[in-house]
Amino acid sequence: MQGEFLNPISNGKDLNCMHGSEWHMWRSRFNPGFSRTNIRTWIPAIIEEVDAFANVLRGLSGGDGQWGQVFPFEQISSNLAFDVTGRVVLDTRLNSQSLYPSPFTIAYREQLSRMEITLSPRKLLWRITPLFKLIVRRKRNLLFKHLRPFITKGINDASNSPRTIIRSAVEEYTGELGVDGTGAKTPDDAFIEQVFYQLMIFFFGGDDALSITIPRVFRQLQLNPECVAKLQAEHDAVLGSDPSLAAEKIREAPHILDSLQYTLGVIKETLRMNPATITIREGQPTFNLKINGEDKPWPTDGFDLFDSSITIHHDPANFVDPLKFMPERFSALEGDKLHPARNIWRGFQLGPRKCIGQELAVVVLKLVLVFTVRNFDIEMAWDKWDKVREMQGLKVDRRTVEGERMYTTGKATSHPKHGAPMHVRMRNSGKG
Repeated sequence: MQGEFLNPISNGKDLNCMHGSEWHMWRSRFNPGFSRTNIRTWIPAIIEEVDAFANVLRGLSGGDGQWGQVFPFEQISSNLAFDVTGRVVLDTRLNSQSLYPSPFTIAYREQLSRMEITLSPRKLLWRITPLFKLIVRRKRNLLFKHLRPFITKGINDASNSPRTIIRSAVEEYTGELGVDGTGAKTPDDAFIEQVFYQLMIFFFGGDDALSITIPRVFRQLQLNPECVAKLQAEHDAVLGSDPSLAAEKIREAPHILDSLQYTLGVIKETLRMNPATITIREGQPTFNLKINGEDKPWPTDGFDLFDSSITIHHDPANFVDPLKFMPERFSALEGDKLHPARNIWRGFQLGPRKCIGQELAVVVLKLVLVFTVRNFDIEMAWDKWDKVREMQGLKVDRRTVEGERMYTTGKATSHPKHGAPMHVRMRNSGKG
């Protein structure tokens, strides 16, 4: 099922769809590139992209402390995620946050439109036609053409650091082959193609998770202004009272991000209330479920098992006051009623198949908060959004779920309704 959905970008041959020894081999090759040590070397480059994100927000503000125009916050979050992935994976600037995005960005966005899970008979019939399959294959080949030079460069790159995700995989691969650096053995075309499939899932995963989570963070901060004050106080204490100097301080000492414990709590609490990832696993004949109070085992063979993170996270048996936003949960000491039990929080899932980009995502989210909470107010702007749609002659949808208009929707993965329409105003117009 996942392979069919991901076919337009990865032909269903990515880490997300692999099993067994093949999955283990490729996961082992890419793990070092996504390690905390390697991601930390990329923090100066990531700062450049987050700074561009802040400049986009500055341009969307009203100036003189006024609210600016309404815009879909998910889209600018997606552009940031795409550009960060481009730096860490390809060591290039894709300029998705600019007026002139790279050809790869444009081609990738177009191909995404061909990815959906649908029950529409018309769309289902179109998807099985030879023409649709031909278009998908040609566009995927175009994406490969865009990325192949970067993969080849990564294979031949001998610089010390920072190490791209491509180079990390190549070094693991050549190490397996016993290549001694003379070039006697080089990765073949099959390897290059397989790297391409993995890069595509990295772009998809990073784009999807961050574009969902960033708007959720700011929605929670809007609903809980006392948390904004605590974030600002932590940033003042750790990074200094002048927000404009924070970036340089982090460049000089990237490990300082580890001191932002309340900031991490805000991120983890957002992901607790609105997880961005799910887990689906294939049942096995040797794996049965035991239900409390029942003697008969429940077989899993022949079933897909869905690990519902949001159900686990919203269970009062697991989290005190589960519907209340409390970042302090994640700094509470063991024995405190707020302290989460081991393995209960599943923001990036758990086990060997947990999100490979977890460390990168947390770094980006921390930097986004550092660059914004002392400089901007960011809030939902549904009234403005409704007026814009009315002026355009479009239908205004005021439906809510549990009283919230920014509920989860999407053609396959979870996205905020209407792309999370928000507006922004400058908080410190003289700084940042």
